[in-house]
Amino acid sequence: MHRRRVELCGVAVDVETDHEPFARYVDGQFPDRPSADGAPDIAVRVRWVEGGPPELTPATVFPRWPADVRVDRHVWMGRDAILCLRPDDAPQIAIASAPGTPRRFELRFRFALDGTGWRGIVRRALRWRRIPVMRRNRLSTLLYYAVYYPVWWHLEARERAHPLHAAGVALGGRALLLAGLPGCGKSTLATALLGDPGAELLSDNVVLHDGAQLFGCFEPLLLDATTRHHVAARVELRPVGRVHQFARDAYHAPHRTDGVPLAAALLVARGGSTRLERVPSTDCARMLVAVNEAAKELRRYHILAGLWSLIERDALGYAERRIADLDRLLAAVPCYWLQVRDGAPAEGVEALRDLVAGAREAVRS
Repeated sequence: MHRRRVELCGVAVDVETDHEPFARYVDGQFPDRPSADGAPDIAVRVRWVEGGPPELTPATVFPRWPADVRVDRHVWMGRDAILCLRPDDAPQIAIASAPGTPRRFELRFRFALDGTGWRGIVRRALRWRRIPVMRRNRLSTLLYYAVYYPVWWHLEARERAHPLHAAGVALGGRALLLAGLPGCGKSTLATALLGDPGAELLSDNVVLHDGAQLFGCFEPLLLDATTRHHVAARVELRPVGRVHQFARDAYHAPHRTDGVPLAAALLVARGGSTRLERVPSTDCARMLVAVNEAAKELRRYHILAGLWSLIERDALGYAERRIADLDRLLAAVPCYWLQVRDGAPAEGVEALRDLVAGAREAVRS
């Protein structure tokens, strides 16, 4: 077994796995090694299973976790545990959870090219050359279920913070929140601002907030060759040594980990022209909620959070707090709709710089 302590957003996680490639992936994602002294906040055990039938019953998937109450077709409850044997859009992953100190999670990842009869034979024949790549491609999803989702739930259940699908950049000690669906350009805008004086990266994919401040939930930056050329001229990049979708390499970059007061929130989109439009904070908050529900990483987490709250009755108010804290975060800052002309990210960057400069002038006056 491979064991490793990870610290993410102030939460100590002990990860144990029997799958060496996943252990190496964790090491690459979290290169800093915090001290393993003291009890962790979360203990996670990850098993990797090759092939075999699905066997979706508590006794076959999680024999050490007794559960006899069936909540859903693939969800079971025990006295102090809940077992999700097949998340909706990640059927190869099963996850069991129990509250306590530490909060415990166990995952089973089943890798198989399923199929019966001649269709199954053809599928396996066509894919066997790609099996190593397919295995590697599953590690990113597995990491979210093993580390990011448990950490987010630990923070929400303890009323400490909530995740948002957004990028965050600190400029002069105040944060810009750049939200939007995948492909809208928020990561491009965030990394383009890193060359500005006093600019610090929080995150380019997921940020956390407590209703007053923004915190980065950092992952390696995924950069194509063009973006990497511009970012590397401004900040130090350390290659992680892996390639993701769309020919993007993974890099570690300097980032800020403590809380930053919010200066402005922007919803980013692509369009035929570049324009910046003020929107009411309540509308912005509801649009951010919609983005969270539509983005794959947050949608998967919200499904699990709803299940985990069934056995943590004292955390049942997390959904109301999620909305109330978001309203509180945005109520005191200007909110905008930023549409960037497709193919002209520099125009969006200039609009952001003008916005920041105007805010600084207003403060001085």
